[in-house]
Amino acid sequence: MNKFFGCFLLFACVACFATESLHPIAAPTTQVGIQGTVELDEDVYSGDLEVSAEYAVHPRFSLYIDGAFRFLSYSYEFSTSGYIHNYCNLHVNGFNETYVGAKGLIFPYLGLNLGWRFPPGEGSQKNRFHRLNIEPFSLLRVSKNLTVGTAIRYNTSLEDKNYKPGDEIGFMASFVWKPGWNDSLKKGWEFSEVFLYQARIEESENRNLDKPYRGMKDKYRGMKMKFDAMRYFNIAGFSTGFGMNYEIHEGTLFGFEAGHRVGIEMKVR
Repeated sequence: MNKFFGCFLLFACVACFATESLHPIAAPTTQVGIQGTVELDEDVYSGDLEVSAEYAVHPRFSLYIDGAFRFLSYSYEFSTSGYIHNYCNLHVNGFNETYVGAKGLIFPYLGLNLGWRFPPGEGSQKNRFHRLNIEPFSLLRVSKNLTVGTAIRYNTSLEDKNYKPGDEIGFMASFVWKPGWNDSLKKGWEFSEVFLYQARIEESENRNLDKPYRGMKDKYRGMKMKFDAMRYFNIAGFSTGFGMNYEIHEGTLFGFEAGHRVGIEMKVR
């Protein structure tokens, strides 16, 4: 089992790219997931195949990756303002951003998540900068089947072509509820919700210009929410889940434009 996930993670690190997905705040674990996602974002319809993997090197330390390939991206506009106008565009598609990182528990209730974002291929026109994410988090086990997590995040991006995106801060909260979960067979229902609020705290800079004119006036604040429902079964000794999720994100700039995402997923633990 451990060898399987180790090999899978190595393959995923080489082959997969992704949009940033909201995962519940949780202790390190070993799991792999795959899902098909449909997204509506600013009148652009897209279809992605997403892969995620996490490998627990130790009960308190794991490595992870999120990956996706955009197969379809389609937009359509219609206007009758003074004249009839139709516009249809099938966008260039390909790999999206890559998210890799490590997560560790310092104490049973306190940990640290470190992540790195690589620029995308042809599947995305956003987030085209390397980014470091530092995220201290806390876990509270309210009951046997209910876990609540909170986290504070800080994002900073590398300069590219004399353009430096401004730093960001954020707050994340989540819960995972497993009503009637069977521990011995590792099967049952699992419901989760994740909330992220994030803000750009300084203007980005175009350092090709003189210093008084470098500011891009792009400070923003936005939020994302994701709801997930899974049903796990014991299949060949593995806890295998099937379910759906829905995500809404609002705000302005760099991945927080108003949009909706619906996914059908499968996970193996």
